[in-house]
Amino acid sequence: MSDLEHLRQLALDNEEPSFDDFSSVAVRAQDVDDGKIFGMNAVERMFISVGLFLVVTVFSVMLLLVTDSIAIP
Repeated sequence: MSDLEHLRQLALDNEEPSFDDFSSVAVRAQDVDDGKIFGMNAVERMFISVGLFLVVTVFSVMLLLVTDSIAIP
């Protein structure tokens, strides 16, 4: 028996048996990822992110103005 035939026979001998019972791989509806984080979809998270960015930017500029770190020309 050649080496290739021997390897082919080993692969066929080690083949896992097929199964018809899919209950072991069944997934509950709660386990399925629906793409939501914090109960929001991507568009809602984007609006929250942009809004938070704008709020932080405005408060940062106001803080710089109040502490006289920058001056309006």
